[in-house]
Amino acid sequence: MGEVRRVGRYGALLVAAGGISGVFNLLFNVVIARRGGAANYGAIGSLLTVVTVLGIVATGLQYGIARQAALSSRTSRQLAGPGLRSLLPWAGGALVLGTLLLPLSGFLRLSSLAPVFLIVAVAVVSVFGAAVSGLLVGFQRFRIIATLGVGAAMLRLGMGFLVSRGPAAVTVALTISVVGLVASFLAGLLFLTLGKRAGTTRAISSGVVEAEGAGGTVGLLGAVIAGALWTIWGLPVLFARHLLHPAAAGDFAAAQLLAGSLIWGTAPLVTAYFPTIVRLRTRSAFLHGEVATLILALVGAAVICVTGPVLVERLYGTSFLIPRPVLAVLTISASATACATFAAWSALAGRAHVGQVLIALLAALGTGTAWDLLVARSPIALAAAPVLSLLIGGVVFAAMTRRRTDPGVEAMSEAREVLVPPPAAFEGER
Repeated sequence: MGEVRRVGRYGALLVAAGGISGVFNLLFNVVIARRGGAANYGAIGSLLTVVTVLGIVATGLQYGIARQAALSSRTSRQLAGPGLRSLLPWAGGALVLGTLLLPLSGFLRLSSLAPVFLIVAVAVVSVFGAAVSGLLVGFQRFRIIATLGVGAAMLRLGMGFLVSRGPAAVTVALTISVVGLVASFLAGLLFLTLGKRAGTTRAISSGVVEAEGAGGTVGLLGAVIAGALWTIWGLPVLFARHLLHPAAAGDFAAAQLLAGSLIWGTAPLVTAYFPTIVRLRTRSAFLHGEVATLILALVGAAVICVTGPVLVERLYGTSFLIPRPVLAVLTISASATACATFAAWSALAGRAHVGQVLIALLAALGTGTAWDLLVARSPIALAAAPVLSLLIGGVVFAAMTRRRTDPGVEAMSEAREVLVPPPAAFEGER
């Protein structure tokens, strides 16, 4: 329990750093919105959502490497090279993704293909950055993570003032995102390769660690989980650009960004608790982090609902108009996404019910896509899509896990066997 409380303090540090980074990123979007106008920002917001999804997919790879680092007795310098090499196939896949994204230009009514190619660059850099950030998480170098996050956001905001007015703001905004990712990657890599041993870990059965590998099953499962969660959250803003008037799509993108700060604000708790859940695999670590996520999301949702419309009008300009009901529904969706995110990553960390989580997320993704295609024709209907999707996914997950377990002591025993590995896995630990 002592380690769980200590990790809670690290979580508070990361949340504070994430809040500062979030403010800088919000200001960056404000600068872009003011320079480009509401109609152009509809395209910018859609593309930045795609960038976010790609970055979060890379987070799946990050936590695969973090899991290996948390269980390994090797140093960060020893793991850096193999970690980067293990992600080369993923980087190649990101290049192939470029050809699949070309139709996105027409779907979003873009004037050129340059923004799409920049998205591919973001994907490639994000993949290699996952190796660096994964090692930092696995070795619990939370102060370095906080510093890099704030520094990258400051750099991004500073360069944002160089954006010209008009449609060119779309391309420049994405270029700045690439530069910020590269700077953060190089700084983290420098620390890992030139610094001293990055933290201490508890050596657990090296055979188990090597069998999973940095870019193996855990990374693949994490990429699918992360991609599904953020696609569920990001789909509405893409459909808003396609279905709504350009100015209305810009308003929706601004509101979605504001509500999305709840997800970004709670994400550091996953970073803080993940290595501990990997090693301890106890319910207390999961429940501690999940409750903290829910409380933080609800408090943030209340603040955003009260101040959001006025804040957007003051920051973005009078051309942006966000109805309070739309923002309220978006914050509910964002809170549900934040809690689902922590639960999904905890399942991956403890390797508990991962198959059921994947099926539930796929069911949620299918529900959200069908809703956006067939039902949603207004901003408030689009805003409700993520929470409705995750509700269906939660029902599917509950049905599958209930079918697997019997009530009473036998169910508790089975759950304990899933969460807590046999003593042989910790041989030599003590």
